[in-house]
Amino acid sequence: MHTQVYRKCLFHLSLFGVIISILVGFYDVIFGYFWEAVHLILEMIEMGLDNVIEHTFDLELHETQLIVFYIMLVMGGIIIYLTWKLLVYLCRDFNVNFKSEWMELKTALSLDWQALSGVEKFIAICLFIAVNYLLSFFLF
Repeated sequence: MHTQVYRKCLFHLSLFGVIISILVGFYDVIFGYFWEAVHLILEMIEMGLDNVIEHTFDLELHETQLIVFYIMLVMGGIIIYLTWKLLVYLCRDFNVNFKSEWMELKTALSLDWQALSGVEKFIAICLFIAVNYLLSFFLF
């Protein structure tokens, strides 16, 4: 049997389940605090830029706010662009790894399935149906 392949698959499925459980279970807490922190950081940057530009160039409040707005707009655009480039790279890397692990799992499953006798295949199918039937009571 290909126990190493199955262990890796179970680890990835368990990790995925834990991450989804955390995101679903603490959705309001995680994202509420996250956006609160982002807002506070942006306010601190804005206040700092306001003070630096106002005292450096001796401008009025409205002119300072316009300059700070456009500076933050450019910084936000750069951050979004770099994040987009990073996400494209990460998704491509994830896709390549996922395909190779999926092919490895399919090969291991088909080889192990072919090695089973007829009675063992029947028992495996019956166990699969029974487990899914019992899980349907807990999930629905």
